[in-house]
Amino acid sequence: MRVLLVEDDRSLAEEVKRVFEDYGIDVTLGTSRDDIFGKNGYSFLIFDLALLGTKGLEICRQIKEEKGIPIIVLSSMCDVNTKVKWFETGADDFVVKPFSTRELFARTLAIYRRYKDKLKNSLEFEGIVLKLKEGKIIVDGKSAPLTKIELEILRLLMKYPEEVLTKEFLLEKVWGRKKWNPRSLDVYIYRLRKKLGEKGKHIKTLTNVGYILTRNV
Repeated sequence: MRVLLVEDDRSLAEEVKRVFEDYGIDVTLGTSRDDIFGKNGYSFLIFDLALLGTKGLEICRQIKEEKGIPIIVLSSMCDVNTKVKWFETGADDFVVKPFSTRELFARTLAIYRRYKDKLKNSLEFEGIVLKLKEGKIIVDGKSAPLTKIELEILRLLMKYPEEVLTKEFLLEKVWGRKKWNPRSLDVYIYRLRKKLGEKGKHIKTLTNVGYILTRNV
């Protein structure tokens, strides 16, 4: 699990980071809503709602739709109406300040455990939903079946978003060391892009290197 904590109280942020990392959880710190979209690779989001301004609920909804990751909201406000709005928008928990950092860790771990089974069967990226058990993708509400090879290639790309996956890495993982065939990989990438439609643009080719699943299109 990799946590992005967006909190402008430096001492609080550092304390949370220390407690989480004592238990082996990687924590990246941010101080503004820009960090939510500017930093990549995190699988759990914790933020102070005061830093998101008037677009907080919209941002929460967007993150849920695009990433499908757990979200904990931190706030000094504790009125019921505020909490209900955030829960309805997709927040998994609402923690009122001041709070115990150990309790925050326990809440984070409990939520992540509940997500693990879901994450095993589903990966999401920029509106692309990959259903592993069903062997299909869902894009803009429309589903399309995948072959086993297509499924494995897309699974790897979605498992490591914003990271360059070399052709050698993909060929070894998908076909095995004895069956390297670069041209076959190119053909399957072409087919995947076609099935993804407009979303296929997120799979970029790095000539003579490999492929990357990226938001920068």
